Amino acid sequence: MKKIYTYLTLFMLALSPAMLTSCDNDDPWYDDYYGWYEDEDDRYNKPYDQGSDQLVDMAQTLNGMWRGEAKNVVYEDNVAYETKIFVDFTFTQYSRNSNNGVGYETDYAQAYDKNGNPLYNTDGSPVYDNQTMQFKWYIDPRTYNIYMEYVESGAKYLLDFNGNTDDSGFMLGWSDKYNKEIFDGVMEGINVDERVYFSCDRANNTRAASGTATTNTRKLSFGKGKGVKLATEGLKSELPKR
Repeated sequence: MKKIYTYLTLFMLALSPAMLTSCDNDDPWYDDYYGWYEDEDDRYNKPYDQGSDQLVDMAQTLNGMWRGEAKNVVYEDNVAYETKIFVDFTFTQYSRNSNNGVGYETDYAQAYDKNGNPLYNTDGSPVYDNQTMQFKWYIDPRTYNIYMEYVESGAKYLLDFNGNTDDSGFMLGWSDKYNKEIFDGVMEGINVDERVYFSCDRANNTRAASGTATTNTRKLSFGKGKGVKLATEGLKSELPKR
């Protein structure tokens, strides 16, 4: 009897590696995810369409244009330099189900003359300087954090899904409080010493990258952020360098 148990144990041990290998090979999500996630360039540049339903919903909610205001805080020698802008963020998925894509940020800042006085049009409306910067983005399938990399400068930022402080986190999607879709949050610099605090509303009705896109009829929302309370009064309008 003892010999039988010994042989059975050895037989099961011999099978174990094959059984484990078989599980990995039979799981296409495992292979696709880790193959895609290995290379950071792939995360930004290679469409990833194997995400969960929740991940797809979040990417489709992010997709589109968001318009609002932002406060840029750059730290130099431990001193915070704060400026404000009006901003449009446009996120475009590579495909309807991908959790990554490309985007543009367009900034508008009050223009000043050489003496530092604000400029106005003949009708009394402000004159604005503007700039448009391209970025790439992806949502991490493990954490649901949003990552952004600006094409020209290489500056990278994190939007923390679980962040819930005044300096971290975001809220994306439907807000019962405001009865509309919002995108409020903090872009935390990864390779730059900067934070961007922004508060935006959806500027169009597109939720997905296809002709069959729908509006957010299910009132989806993502992120654990507290919501951004922008204090921009008295700050100078100045286009950021990203």
